[in-house]
Amino acid sequence: MTHIALRSQSAAGPILRFASLDPEARFGLPTGRGTTPSSLTCFMLTVVIGAAFYGAAYALRGGEWGAVVWHYTTGFGLVPIPIVVLSIWSLVFLAIKSFKIRAQAQALRLAFVPEDSGFVLNDATADSVIDAIDRSVDDPARFLFLARCRAVLRMMRNLGRVSDADEILSSRGDQDESSMDSGYTVLRGFIWAIPVLGFIGTVIGLTQAMGRFGDAMDVAGKDVGQITEKLKTVLEGLDTAFITTAEALIAVLFIYLIQTAVRRADEALCDDIRAACSNAVVARIRLSRKEPS
Repeated sequence: MTHIALRSQSAAGPILRFASLDPEARFGLPTGRGTTPSSLTCFMLTVVIGAAFYGAAYALRGGEWGAVVWHYTTGFGLVPIPIVVLSIWSLVFLAIKSFKIRAQAQALRLAFVPEDSGFVLNDATADSVIDAIDRSVDDPARFLFLARCRAVLRMMRNLGRVSDADEILSSRGDQDESSMDSGYTVLRGFIWAIPVLGFIGTVIGLTQAMGRFGDAMDVAGKDVGQITEKLKTVLEGLDTAFITTAEALIAVLFIYLIQTAVRRADEALCDDIRAACSNAVVARIRLSRKEPS
């Protein structure tokens, strides 16, 4: 990884701008903490994308493929509609999260501690390092790595042992990872809800099929054409039962696979931040007072 040394204040401005790196802040949308997207942003984008999707499907429903898309996303007792909406929300969440992970990773490139072998971190030099970070990053508190390092540097005067800094960083890391994990709560709920919607479609379809089968039995022995028509309605109920389940299972499988990749990137970022904090801060600390043996 290429590192960028922090510079003094200049007309060029900060090296890192959160407002230009974070995908939500870039467009003036509500911004979530760390790598977790804002629920309001996800909701608004879901509404926009969902409206665009169904608007296009409605406009193209007169064509062969348009009619198929419209039928499979609005038919079958309207069960596909919530499946599509929850799927869009999930994909929006994962897309924004992947961009936020990349934005957070940019802070790891900053070498804010001088590489001079003679430089040590202590209560006398910590303030200068904090000032260098603040001059070179427009909003360092928004970057997980920099926020964690600044928290330790600000407490440098209160540290009695080098291991104290490691404990503080570890505690902040645990908090960030807990926050990251809780950010997936809504997505986990949707991954559970989408198959349930498919099973609800199964119940609706089978109920319709059984009711229509009874109607077909009422005309048994009469006109063959009427029996055929009644049996067709039975098959329509079975279509609802099986197709809605298939749509839900395919959607949740696709979402789960993407979530696995994004979550792995999230966890890798947390590991990289822990390692970078140890190398940039803990390894360079030299306290002036003697540590107890």
